[in-house]
Formats: sequence, C-alpha cells, structure tokens
Amino acid sequence: MRELIIDRAMTLVAVAVLALPVSGQVARSHTPVTSRTNVRAAKTPYTAEYKITHVQALADGTTITGEFTEVKAVDSQGRRMTATTNTSGDRTPTTHVMVYDPVARIQTIWKSPGKRATVIKMSTAGATHGCSTIMTDDVQSVASGPKANHTTENLGVASIQSVEARGRRTTTTIPANAVGNEAPLVSTSEVWTALTVGLNGLLVREIRDDPRSGKMTRELTSLSQSDPDPATFQPPEGYEIVTKDSSACQDETTSEAITGATTSK
Repeated sequence: MRELIIDRAMTLVAVAVLALPVSGQVARSHTPVTSRTNVRAAKTPYTAEYKITHVQALADGTTITGEFTEVKAVDSQGRRMTATTNTSGDRTPTTHVMVYDPVARIQTIWKSPGKRATVIKMSTAGATHGCSTIMTDDVQSVASGPKANHTTENLGVASIQSVEARGRRTTTTIPANAVGNEAPLVSTSEVWTALTVGLNGLLVREIRDDPRSGKMTRELTSLSQSDPDPATFQPPEGYEIVTKDSSACQDETTSEAITGATTSK
C-alpha cells in the first residue's frame, strides 16, 4: 500500500512538473500539462532547484510521505530541462528527465539510471512542443470539473529564497452529491510566482491540498541565473538514442515520462 501511494504521488509530481509557466512563457487556456505555455526563447537563463513533499492520509489515521527533488533549467537559447527524482524511502533514486529544444525543434526524454533516450522530432514549424501536448492528467483536474465552484484570493507579495514573488490561492468546492460525495469536497491550490525582472512567472512555491489525493508542497531551494552547462540538455554519454516523429508522442510520454516514473524501484 505504501509503495502504491508513493507511486501515485510520483505520477502527480511528474505531471505537475510542467503544469505552470516559466520565465519567458505565456499561459494558455489549453489544459494539457506543458502545452499550457507558448514556447519563447528565454530572456534570462537560470537553474532552479525544488524540494517536493507529498503527504497522503490513510483511513486508519496513518500517513505516507513521498519526497522528491526537481531541477528546472533554461538556457539563453530557450532550451528547457526538467529533472524529477524520487528520494522516498529505501528505493533506488530514479531521475526522469525531459528536455525541449525550440531551435532544433526536438523533445528528448530519458531516465537515470538507464540506457536509452528517446528524441521526438516536431513535424511542422508551427507544431506545439511535442509529447507534452499529449499529457492530459493535469493535477488541477483532480480538484476541478463542471460542477466545481472556484474562488481566488490574492495573497500579496513575499520574499521566498530572496526572490520577490506574488501569491494566489484558489479554493475549489465540489458540492455534496456532485460526484457521489456525501459532503462537499474542498481543495486549495496556492501558487507563488516570481516578480523579478527576467524571471517573471517562475514558480517559487506551490501548495496543493486535496482531501482525495493528499497535500503536495513544492518549494524553491536554490536559484542560479547563469547559463546552465550545455551537457544539462543532453542524454548521458553511452545512451542509445531512439528517434521518433511527433506521432509517437502519446505512447512514449506515457511509458517513459509518467508510467516509468511510477514503476521504478
């Protein structure tokens, strides 16, 4: 049971990793995870590191805690990398990496330890960026739906890890009997994004609390605004490179980026 819940938490984290816009991107109303953002070359390169904690309460009153680390990097060419590592319990840590290169118009997925990297080529110049457009399990959908009511609260401005950020809390209420629930289901989503010039929109804190899936907290732990090492955006030496076109995105994303994350031991 413990590993099953941690596996589910890893799925939520993997999906949530790219759910919010980063520096130099504009949010869209489309719901797939990373397809929420339009691709633009980054004005300011950076490497941001996060600590992620997921706590799930069980029916007997006990809790299961999953811990993860996340690294997000953007270079001056607009290349973006997200690496998520499960550090929970005594399982061997596995890192899942997704890179998008808007210049070469490719998306690369691999895990470490591993032996293979998959490169997805975009079919047309106007195509959205690859496999990420197929993902539809947006974490926010866990707490939303056609019968949900939403309220938003402005939390003002605060300094988080020396980064000036603005916060917003959204409360979602699903009325009793709307989805078979005897009582109203109330969840909250608190998001803090940077106001610093060049880093506008960078996530610095995120807290999602849902009675069905538990509480997930993502907190910025360090930030560097220098250009990342080019090796950050390349698979490790010795990996087999498998190239596919964008029509293969759905299967590859599901198996490599999400399902793989939840079955690695």
